[in-house]
Amino acid sequence: MAALTFQDVRYAYPGQHGRALDGVSLDIERGELVLLVGASGCGKSTLLRAALGLVPHFHGGELAGRVLVDGLDTRDHRPAEVARHAGLVFQDPEAQLVAQRVRSEVAFGLESLGETPAELGPRTQEALMAVGASHLAEREAGTLSGGEQQRVAIASILAMGQPILLMDEPTSQLDPVAAEELLGLVVRINRDRGITVVLAEHRTGRLFGEADRVVVMEQGRVAFSGPPPAAAAHLAGTAPWMLPPVTQAFVAAGRVELPLSVREARRLAARAEPAAAAAVPREPCPVLVEKAWKRRGEVDALRGATAGFTQGRVTGLLGENGAGKTTLALVAAGLLAPDRGRIRGSAGGGYVSQNPAHHLIRETVADEVAYALRGLPAAERGPLVTAELERFGLAPLAYRHPRDLSSGERQRLAIASVTVMRPPLLVLDEPTRGMDGARKLELAALLHTLAADGAAVALVTHDIDFAAEACDLVSTMAGGAVLADRAPLDLLAHSTFFASQVALACGRVTIAQASLLLAESTERIGV
Repeated sequence: MAALTFQDVRYAYPGQHGRALDGVSLDIERGELVLLVGASGCGKSTLLRAALGLVPHFHGGELAGRVLVDGLDTRDHRPAEVARHAGLVFQDPEAQLVAQRVRSEVAFGLESLGETPAELGPRTQEALMAVGASHLAEREAGTLSGGEQQRVAIASILAMGQPILLMDEPTSQLDPVAAEELLGLVVRINRDRGITVVLAEHRTGRLFGEADRVVVMEQGRVAFSGPPPAAAAHLAGTAPWMLPPVTQAFVAAGRVELPLSVREARRLAARAEPAAAAAVPREPCPVLVEKAWKRRGEVDALRGATAGFTQGRVTGLLGENGAGKTTLALVAAGLLAPDRGRIRGSAGGGYVSQNPAHHLIRETVADEVAYALRGLPAAERGPLVTAELERFGLAPLAYRHPRDLSSGERQRLAIASVTVMRPPLLVLDEPTRGMDGARKLELAALLHTLAADGAAVALVTHDIDFAAEACDLVSTMAGGAVLADRAPLDLLAHSTFFASQVALACGRVTIAQASLLLAESTERIGV
């Protein structure tokens, strides 16, 4: 018997005409590690929710076909029963946390399963240690960074020990090292303990080659299902942006090889040593944070941080989870006052938080974008709203309720609701969470356009590969302090922690730079 079985599953959310799942038939065998990929809104999250019985018992709507979880038919068994067999880590960790303190949060699931007090302590601590969060055990959940919340949410599911683990964008808010550690943990528990893992992910670079099978979804259907090499060949001709960055570089160069890991790509590539980082002239800063200190809860989130954001440039703000990036961004945007230090020129900043739900307060997508322009006459407001919806690919969704959108669509809407105002400083905090590779490339181009129009753009991100494509400059943080302020983008080729995947493989920062190097080496050796 398969661990998960989907038999001609069709599902539509309440009030929606289109189907989120449209005839999905899929068997996932026990002990299999399956990677789900596809564009934002293609049905990946819905498929995972169906596997836990949340569709339709929690979300409502119409479900046809059968979903079997460890032999249980989700039509006949409620999510609480299914949860003994499968655990789901959601895209939004904040929505998954229910307890005040971290230790209590991780123990909550075990308590709900009726575990004895003697079991609670050891299993809770082991789960926290597994995700590198044991130091957070006594912290209040509300004071954690987004990435720290994500680690805690994952620990709370791992502690329960179900034989089926479902994960929806688990690395979306984790720094590069934490993401590597988490995915290494996922592979280990799959290989060593035989736990079945189904993982939906847009950042495919770390896991594509490790999976037993890659399932490609398209408009609610399974478009392809097969081993990673076959999936790479399929995607190379249809949607290369779903592939790992190193693989994308080989596709762009016209190479026949399709390496799925940095190690394999290094073997095939004529790797060049990174060029020395060029000096960057200090251009005008509409916002300058000087020696800022800020205490949040029990932690000094900023410790004398100094950073500038340059007009006409996209500056990436990078650092490990809890480094202080979001706090610095809030201070720069004028939404949080420092305890000490000085802020110059913070008026007029626009801030897009890492949780799009914080922005969405209107009844339709169009109204959400129009709300920021409510002071303008309707004749002026309408064309601006229409243009912004088109820019973010949201025009077909103009009259949908924001809560009915996919995570990636909500993220794009949150950004559009701020960029429509054209603020002189635009701060985006983890904007690519739940966003597919094609939308990331479009967002990178949009950020460059906004910068070219005169804005200073600050990008807080853990997605180093996206930062390589989107940024002109980078500022790095650790422990509430700024390590490097507005360093050249070439830092991503020299750094140990902040290195893009193609930099590790080819010594170049971006996919375009790497593809040129690969194309040149192809010509030299006559491949």
